[in-house]
Amino acid sequence: MLKLAWKTVRGRKAGFAGGFVALCLSLVLTVACGVLLESALRAGTPTERYAAAPVVIGGWTRIPDAGPLVDGLSRLPGAAAVVPELSFPAAVVTASGQVLTGPQGGPSLGHSWSSAVLAPFRLIAGRAPAGPDEVVLDDATAARAGVAVGATVRLATVEAPRPYTVTGLVAAPARQSVLFFGPEQAARLAGTRTGADAIGLTASDGADPRTLAALAGQAVAEAFPTDGSAPWSRPRVSTGERRGEQEFAGAPGPGDGLSSLAGTVGVLSLFVAASVVAGALALNVRQRLREMALLRAVGATSGQVRRMIALETLVLTAAAAAVGGPVGVGLAALLRGELVDRGVVGPDVRLYVGPTAPLIVLAGTAVTAQLAVWAAARRASRVEPTRALRESAAPPPGVGRVRTLLGVATLAVCGAVLAGSTGSRRGAGTAESMVLVLLLAVALLGPLIGRVTGLLVGWPVRRLSPVAGHLAVAELRAQPRRFAAAVTPLVLAVAFAGTALFVPVVKARAAVAEDGRRLLADQVIEAGGIGLPPQFPAAVRRLPGVGAAGAVVPATTAFSAGTSSYTGEAGIVDPQGLTELVDPGVTSGSLSELRGTGIALGQRAAAALGTRVGGTVRIGWTDGSTGTATVVAVYERDARFADALLPAEFAAGHTPDRLAPTVLVRSAPGADPRLVGRELRDLAATYPMARVSDRADYDEARRLRQQSATAVGRLLLGMISLFTAVAVVNTLVMATGERLREFALLRLVGTTRGQVLRMTAWEGGITVGVGLLLGASVTAAVLVPVNLALTGTAWPSLPVSWVGAVLGGAALLGVGTVLLTARLALRRRPVEAIGLRD
Repeated sequence: MLKLAWKTVRGRKAGFAGGFVALCLSLVLTVACGVLLESALRAGTPTERYAAAPVVIGGWTRIPDAGPLVDGLSRLPGAAAVVPELSFPAAVVTASGQVLTGPQGGPSLGHSWSSAVLAPFRLIAGRAPAGPDEVVLDDATAARAGVAVGATVRLATVEAPRPYTVTGLVAAPARQSVLFFGPEQAARLAGTRTGADAIGLTASDGADPRTLAALAGQAVAEAFPTDGSAPWSRPRVSTGERRGEQEFAGAPGPGDGLSSLAGTVGVLSLFVAASVVAGALALNVRQRLREMALLRAVGATSGQVRRMIALETLVLTAAAAAVGGPVGVGLAALLRGELVDRGVVGPDVRLYVGPTAPLIVLAGTAVTAQLAVWAAARRASRVEPTRALRESAAPPPGVGRVRTLLGVATLAVCGAVLAGSTGSRRGAGTAESMVLVLLLAVALLGPLIGRVTGLLVGWPVRRLSPVAGHLAVAELRAQPRRFAAAVTPLVLAVAFAGTALFVPVVKARAAVAEDGRRLLADQVIEAGGIGLPPQFPAAVRRLPGVGAAGAVVPATTAFSAGTSSYTGEAGIVDPQGLTELVDPGVTSGSLSELRGTGIALGQRAAAALGTRVGGTVRIGWTDGSTGTATVVAVYERDARFADALLPAEFAAGHTPDRLAPTVLVRSAPGADPRLVGRELRDLAATYPMARVSDRADYDEARRLRQQSATAVGRLLLGMISLFTAVAVVNTLVMATGERLREFALLRLVGTTRGQVLRMTAWEGGITVGVGLLLGASVTAAVLVPVNLALTGTAWPSLPVSWVGAVLGGAALLGVGTVLLTARLALRRRPVEAIGLRD
């Protein structure tokens, strides 16, 4: 049977070409996403600073008093050395004023030289730091700064930039810059003499790291007993790659960006591939109804017919895998290179091409293909041969009750979800994810849409074109399933292109608009390379013409109230002049009470904690301590801002990282903002990390950043749109190509070639028009709730040129393909097309 199926596929190459192309497209797209996803998952997060320590203890909070735990760990059997480590922001300022960041987007941090043994970092030149003005650099950072042992280098830390002497160099790690200070100076810059950000354990010869880790876990549990009300207070024990996660807790992993993109786009590509493959193969089976009926008439059983179709599809899938698999791997390599160039993926994330991803993709494609042909061939193989022959010539115009009911149910569920997603920002993500469900509903309701379209356009089309229009409408009403097969990929193309282009635009404009409503400052100072030190806002306030200035220092903070907990990004602010700089949209309480232990909560945090103004919450600080605070205000503009606002005096002793990424400035009444900006730029000479922008430049930079953040996603989604466009061409060619006998019969009964072309043009125009309308409707059904959730208005403002490009491109693609295919089909003589010879 398999040999017969192979011969059939080879003998009817033209008939199977459409299905082969659809399978190839599916495999290329999904194999590429699968290989990228597997590569990202295998990248891991290898440790660098803890390479010599098989066991590392730490968490997102600092261990406030590490001495007792260090003593207890030192007594464990198998522990050779127990070394506490401190980390704090530190960066080199070059002679030209550039603040150097870590390589590959990694951090630039300062440490105590006593913790260098955990890497182990060994001196390759010079000596260890001893005095308060001495530092050891990694050789890559020293080379970028153009300094050597004995040179003076300017360093930015938690203090204002000042000079240090380079006493030594160590070999550079791959993803970070390391600056080592003497133990006393490191403790002063880190703000603690007893605390530790992590504790590394080196193992003695012959010791089992797993046993050592288990013993360390017991020691941590004894040193930090907890009743579960403050889970952040207990450090965790990390081994293997979890040490890297602990080390780079504040930085993205090597494959994080790639896994997020490949996973999201992979899900979309699977849906597109399944839709395209199912539609193309089902159309291919319907084109063979006459052949299947003849086989039944000469004695073939329904099971034999179904097995023949299944084996032919299996052969077709295997042939497509031989082509699509290698091309998909090549596409994955090209995409990885593009993502590396754009800075989304580090060059150390290698492309992993193993059997897992391609085999999973191939299995999924094969199952999809088999289900598609089984569903299409099931009825044709079960009906009586004479009836099957009759239906192959004139298919029944029915639309299928089960399919219609499923489509209506899917559409109803989707409508209910979209209606409920417009009340909050979280609903924007829900609405965006509904595009797949809407497309599924359209695909299920395709035949019904064809019947309704035939009824609606019948009279006007016949009036405009009595002959060609009449034939087009009759064909549409007689072949609703063919119409559904042709219109579904058009809807896919328009909806995916529309959402890929316009959802990021809506989000970017909403973000800029909300920032505009929240921000009252007319000058914004952003930090580059390293944050702005605590004394910088005070220096800004002393400048002439400055009415108010304040920093917003982010701090990851855990809150709990009763049995509820919430971990978010708090903003540490100076209450003095705060209301002149920002308007977070206070809905209850007042920011004037933001003093002492009074805090303000964003509406998401307040809702998660189940608290309101006057309520008491417990706070877990990053230094490992805890405290209580009273809620004095709740505000609504918390997205991309802060989940809580904490007074600087309250948080000062609990936040090791006191550097501010942003300082807001407002000119005094009557002062010229341009002169204030000039004073700020003069101050930036002393603080080279400061980047001064007026309000207009800041808003424009925010808008550009919002758009560039989604540029890579648009690249991959654009790839899906391109493949969908090719699928549109493939399906339309198949749908038009199967009508050779129909065109020939029309010619033989007296219809002219021009009339047939005009009929085809009307059919293509109706099909493309309905496809554009449905695709635009699906896009609008996503964009309107997203815009409502983010801005409160229903109709988003979209670039007219982009809308025209999407709709015009799809229309040109659809009508052009139909007319070109029909013109080529009509070049054959009618007697040849129906299988006769002169």
